[in-house]
Amino acid sequence: MKSSYARAMRGIRISEGGYSNHPKDPGGATNFGIIQTVYDQYRKSKGMAPQSIKLISEADVAEIYRKQYADKVRYDDLPAGIDYATLDGAVNSGVSRGAKWLQSALGISADGIVGAGTITAAAKADAIKTVQAMCAKRMSFLRGLTIFSTFGKGWTSRVARVEAESVSMAMEARGISAKSLPIALKTESDIAAISSKTESTAAKGSGAGAAGSTTAAAADWSNLAGVESIILIVATVGLVVLAIYLIHRSRVNKERAAAYAAVAAGAVA
Repeated sequence: MKSSYARAMRGIRISEGGYSNHPKDPGGATNFGIIQTVYDQYRKSKGMAPQSIKLISEADVAEIYRKQYADKVRYDDLPAGIDYATLDGAVNSGVSRGAKWLQSALGISADGIVGAGTITAAAKADAIKTVQAMCAKRMSFLRGLTIFSTFGKGWTSRVARVEAESVSMAMEARGISAKSLPIALKTESDIAAISSKTESTAAKGSGAGAAGSTTAAAADWSNLAGVESIILIVATVGLVVLAIYLIHRSRVNKERAAAYAAVAAGAVA
């Protein structure tokens, strides 16, 4: 078992928390990130009767995480940082989905199975860029889910934390000194903060543009031909959609900035 595995598991346990059974969570009852159906299958494989996920033991949690998630994404064979980012994605959204985010970031066929080809590609890739690409793809996927309005804030914070910690792990594996590590992480935080502010400003501009188009149309609607009206409506909708997207991006980068700053502070300590 890699020495980084315990560190990765600490992060996952913080993200997953304890028991929950949110009515909008498609996974249903969950404890330590393990859903009831997965626990039922695990107990069945051991010849044991089903029982509530509330009663799962620490030993069972450790074995399920290792055998059903870490081993399936080949955690021990992945480069530092990429291993944690892939494992957390697998735990949060399923092994296949976590593997596909990795494969897509590597630019290889995304079949959802971490095999020899994926391991080879990961070993050759820039770990930091790969982690950041994976997390960006993960956020894009999560934002498209219908339950994002319910769980989006927590997901955004989680992915940002995973990215920052994974990048830190990748930097350490490259041999960055203890003195330079917090500086490098703070630089990533500053870059994300600048992006957040830029996107927030652009979102306000797009929103103002949409409001202006609507006001103009309302003031002189009778003089517009049918085609002109359609063009104006499409343009206005486009500006609104752009504003919403930029607001989302601004919030994502704000969380990224905070996460990198927190990991940098921990590195200093």
